[in-house]
Formats: sequence, C-alpha cells, structure tokens
Amino acid sequence: MADVESAGSTPQADRPRKRRRRTMACTQCRSRKLRCDREYPTCTRCMKSRTPSKCTYEDGFLWQQPTTLTPTSVSTNRTVGASVHASVAPRTEQTGLVNVELTPSLGREPALARSDAMLSTVAPNSGPIAHPEDAPEQERRPQGKEKGFLETVLGAPKAAVDQEPYINTDVLHRSRRSGVEETPPLSTRPRRPCADDGSDMDDVLSPSHDLDLSPRIMMRGRDTKTRFSGSGIYANVVAQFPDIRAFAEEIRHANPILSQVRPDLERVIKGLWRRQPLKQAFPDPTIESLIALLPSRSVVDELIGVYLTYIESLHRIFHVPTFLKELDDFWKMVPNPSPIAAAFVVQLLLVLACAWNLADMTSLQDKSAVPLKCYTAIEWVLHAEKWIENARFRRQEITTLRLQILTIMARNCHGMKRSKAWLATNTLVRQAMLSGYHRDPDQYAQISVFNKEMRRRIWMTIVELDLQVAIDRGMPPAVQPLDYDTLPPLNIDDDEIHQSSSVAPADRPLSDITDSSFQTALGRSLPLRLKGCQLMHSPRISCRYEEIQRLDWELSRHLSQIPRWDHTGASDLVKQHKVALWKAAIETKLAQTLLSTHTPFAIESQREPLFAPSARSRLDSATMILSTQKRLFNTSKPLSLCMLGEWTTQALLSVCQVLHAQGQRNNLSSHPISSLSLLRSLPGLSESLVLLAETALVALEDRFWLVLKGAKDYFFLSTLVALAKAKQWPDQADMYKHQVVERILLFAQALFSRHAGCEHLGKPGMGSFHNNQV
Repeated sequence: MADVESAGSTPQADRPRKRRRRTMACTQCRSRKLRCDREYPTCTRCMKSRTPSKCTYEDGFLWQQPTTLTPTSVSTNRTVGASVHASVAPRTEQTGLVNVELTPSLGREPALARSDAMLSTVAPNSGPIAHPEDAPEQERRPQGKEKGFLETVLGAPKAAVDQEPYINTDVLHRSRRSGVEETPPLSTRPRRPCADDGSDMDDVLSPSHDLDLSPRIMMRGRDTKTRFSGSGIYANVVAQFPDIRAFAEEIRHANPILSQVRPDLERVIKGLWRRQPLKQAFPDPTIESLIALLPSRSVVDELIGVYLTYIESLHRIFHVPTFLKELDDFWKMVPNPSPIAAAFVVQLLLVLACAWNLADMTSLQDKSAVPLKCYTAIEWVLHAEKWIENARFRRQEITTLRLQILTIMARNCHGMKRSKAWLATNTLVRQAMLSGYHRDPDQYAQISVFNKEMRRRIWMTIVELDLQVAIDRGMPPAVQPLDYDTLPPLNIDDDEIHQSSSVAPADRPLSDITDSSFQTALGRSLPLRLKGCQLMHSPRISCRYEEIQRLDWELSRHLSQIPRWDHTGASDLVKQHKVALWKAAIETKLAQTLLSTHTPFAIESQREPLFAPSARSRLDSATMILSTQKRLFNTSKPLSLCMLGEWTTQALLSVCQVLHAQGQRNNLSSHPISSLSLLRSLPGLSESLVLLAETALVALEDRFWLVLKGAKDYFFLSTLVALAKAKQWPDQADMYKHQVVERILLFAQALFSRHAGCEHLGKPGMGSFHNNQV
C-alpha cells in the first residue's frame, strides 16, 4: 500500500507520457471501427465498397505482409504511390473459386515505384458488394451454378495466385560489392540507402547478385478442397492478361447466340464421353473378354505399325523382334486361349489404344468386319486398367513396368486423368527404384546382356515421362541425376541383340540412324533438364542470374548438337517420318525447358533490365516450338499430333503475352525494352507471330476433337489469340471478336456432327446444331 500511495502522490509532471499505439488500419476502416486487413495500397474492404481512393494510411505506416518491406523502401515509395492511388484502382480478376487482384501494368502506371508495382494481393472474393459488413455472408454463398457460360469457358482455365511478392524487394536494392565473393543470404543483409540525388546506379542489380524469387502458383478451390499446380508457365503468363474477362464479356453481350446454344456447349465442355463408357460399369475382365475386345487382325497390324513408327521410336520399352514374335504366337493360340497370358493381351490393348488417334479411321473401318465405335479405344484403356488393378503382382518385373508405362501413355493420348498423371509417374519411378532400375545393371552378374539393355531403356523412358509431366504441371521431378547411375542405352538396332546374346554389341556413333538413336541423343541432356526443372519449380528460386545464363548456354549447346541423321533412303517414308519426329522432339523438349526457365524472369523484364535476355530467350523458345509444330502440321497429321501437348499451349500463351504487352505499349512514348523492342524494330514480326499462333490453334483443334476433354482450353485460347490481335490492331477488334464466336460454334458443330449417330449424346441428339441450324 505504501508503494501504491507513493506512486499515487507522484506529481503529474513527473509521470512518463503514455506511448501512443500506432494505428495500423486505414482511415476508412478505423472510422467505421471495422477490422482492416491492411492491404497496400488498397485494403479489401475499401476495394469492395468501391471507395479505393479514400483508403489512406498514416504517415510511416509499415505494410504488414508475409514478406515485409523495409521501412526505408516504404517511406521513399509511399508518397509516390499515394499520388496515383486516387486515380488508379487495381483490377480484380476472378478465376475459378479464387479471386486475384492482378498488378496493374507498368505501362499504365509509370509513377508507381518498382517495388509497389510488383506486389499482388489476394482478395477473399470478387464482385461488387454494396456494404462491406455483409461480405462474410456473400463469401459463403456458393457460386458454382451462378456463373455464366463465358465465366467458366472463356475465363482463364487456371487460377494464378500470388501469395507473396514475386521478387524479394531487397533483391532490387543492393549494397555495393567488390568482386563476386560469397555473401550472406538476402534476408540477413541490410540494404544500403540510395544516394541523396535519388540515383541508384551504384546499387543496380547484376548477374552475380543472389536472387530470391517466389514463383507464382495456381490454386483452385477453397479450404481443404484445393488443386495445386506449381510455378509452371500457366501461372506466370495467364496473370499477365488482366483484361481477358472484360474482353470475353464483350463477346458474350454482343453475341446472344452463345446463350441460345449454351446447353449444347456445356455438353461439349464436359466431354462427350461422360455417359458411355466412362460412367458405365462392366464386370471384371477375363482372358476371354479381353480377347473379345480385340478387332480383326488387319486392324491390329495397322495400329501396331503406327505405334512402332510414332510412339515406340520415342519411348523405348519393347525389343521389337521379340514383341512381333510373341504377337505371331498369340494369333496361333487364339482358337485355344488357355495358354495365352492375360498380361500380353492387356499389353496389346494398350498398344492399340496409344496408336488409335494417330491412325486413319477410314482405313481402319474398311479393314474391320464390325463397326468401330468412337469410344472403342477408351474401352480398351478402361478394361486394361481394371485388369491391372485386380492383378496381384508379387514382384515388379519388366512386364508390369511396361503395363504401367503403356497405361500412362494411353491416358495421355486420350486426355484421361490428366490431374493424376504426376502421381502416376512418381509411383512408377518408385516402383522401378524398388526393383533396382536406377542402378546400372553392369554391377550385377546375374542379369543377362539382353536384360541389362532392356532395363536401361525402361529406366530412361520412365524418367523422361516423369520429367515431362513435372514440367507440364509445374511440379518437381521425382529423381535427380545424383539419384541414379544407370547408363544410357546403347545406340544399336534391335536386331543386334537377342535374349541369348552373351556379349554386348558395340555402341555405334550417334550420327548413325538406329532404333535407339532418339533415346541415346535425348539422354545426353537429361541431367541438365532435370536440374532446370528442379530449380524452377521449387518453392523459392534461390540462385544467381548468371546461373540461369549458364543453364541457357548449356541447353543451347545441346540444341546445336542435334545429329543431322542424313538418310539416303528417300523413298522410305517410315524412316523419313521417324527422323523428322526425332529432331522435332529433341528441339521441343529442350525449347520447353528453356521456356520454363526464362518465363519467370521474362515477366519481370519490363521492370528489371537485368532480365532482358530472358525475355528474348523466351520468345525464341516459344517461336521454335510453334515453328516446329507448323512444319510438322504441313507435313503429316500423325507427326503433328505426336508433337502436340502442354508445350504447344505454353508456347502459344507466351507469344500471345508478348503481343499483348507490346500492344499496350504502342501508345506510350517510353522506349520498349527486352523482346518488345524486336516487335517494333523488325517489320512483319507481329504478323509472323500471329500466323504461328493461328496455325498452332488449328493443330490443337484437331487434337481436341480426339481427346476426352479440351474444349474449354480451346475456347479460352481462341479468346486469348483474339485479344492479342485486338491489342495489336485495335481498329479490327470487332472482327476478331466475331472470329471467336465462329470458332466456338464451328468447333462444337463439328464435334456433334462426328458423333451424330452415337448413343452417348443423349436424347437431345445434336441439339441446336442439328441440320446446321446455327
């Protein structure tokens, strides 16, 4: 009590002044006594209440985010950002169930500081809200059935979410360095302030500086029901089209015909295979039922020829002479099927399913005694999957690994279970490692020469499949070069080795054309591509830009070392197609690795001049992929279909993004940088890029007619190409919008016409497209 009384008797002047707590909320939320999320430059409540200009903070406010800006950066950039804050409001973009505030283009806001322009925030929900207090109720409202056709079809198929600043803001403000000695991590090094005159030439970012980048990701869904795609090209590029939704809405309002045919278009989007056979139950397969699924021998022979030419030459899993001998023995045992192995029949069905889309349907129908249904190959895959699922393999051996590889390739050919491909390839890699395929078989004396070579082929094919799926999905690969020591397969023909061989044949020069030439040539760059995929798809890209340049140099060196494979047999069409396919596949795989490596840096090249080489390399890689596809498209349809995949879509998106960005800067007086300068300085380059994009879109249309799903991606890409052309030539924007509608209607009508007599279309038949009414 004495202490209390003495304290109470202290004069008022001697009391320490109570420290005023800093106000963290914006002025509007503080006046309304609402919880503020402190987003900068505009909080979510002010944005939803349509009063972004009134969202202001106290002087010296420190923006609280997972990666916090330094006080010096905020104090110097706050006044600049506040000057344009009242006139420019961020654009809200809704993709899927996640709402994204995309960073405004640097060309539109030249007054914004670089650190402010790079930051993107995530809003809980989109759409106008009259009263911020009612936001929680509207956030819980389901939106799946309230979306219009263009919101789900012409909207972005992926949701790009920036969970934190794309580039660590400290990386743009370096202290002076002498030499390239090792330095501590960026987060532990203090930033040196700029000079008094505002010049930061001494602190400019150089290739020897350590980078700490957080790549963009894609997340669809909400709460615990989400689907993740890593830092692939979709996540980086799609976010660069903030006006795609407004462009699609203009198309929808200007063309009421889309609302009339919406039910039929939705059936196209969901896939025409939903009812039959995917949703139709069937009993467990037996050896008799599996043999009954096979078509006539002439059809089987043609499909096997297509498989050996276009698929087996890329993914080596068979010893072709042995496989053909087993096939002849199978046909002899068909009348008495008891000694036939069910695994061989399943293997044969999967081989036929892989080649189905590459064959000529008219020729197959002429050779078949019974009508071939449009979903015949789908039934083969489903029955094979069910048999493999029911089979109880006690130990993984080469036949079971072949079945798993063929299942993954057949699903990919028909667009089945695309979201589970990464899991399937990872499981396949682990199964192969459990069987020791990741260790070179020369260390074990109990493995024959023939089986050693087959194990090397199988392992190389498995790693390539996993790497391709990882790059497409933006995920890390299952293995790295240090995880295995299996040697590449020998560059030999299959006739040079047999099961009774006791001595391995001599490895032939890479310039010689053999049955294993492609796998041998592609295997030289496999460790480098694995390293690049692991680096770019990590949670954080921690490296120096000179390492990216070194990776670019090594990949370009492999591109220059692709064998010429000159062949004298000009009349041999099969060999011509094989060599053309090998060269195109190696070029495309190396170019895709370059594309995924440079895309994150190319996106930031408009803000950071250091990354200008990445912008040019990305454009070169994208045009290489599209030019290769155009050449194959003009040569042969099977060749074109073989080289169509996610890499084609990624290259198409990259080209459209370059055209879109250049169109936005046409009316600006500032000089363009990076790849945009090429479009302005080289006459006719924009027209050439548009021609490549249009050709790729036509080629993708042929593929989307054959796979289960893909119509939604095709509609989105059609809108994106039209948007890029409208940015380049604004006077013809209405014509490009009309072309989008024509593409959508013609695509749907052609698909319905192909399946006019099929039962899986349901009772409405062709709907609005019946008798060409549209």
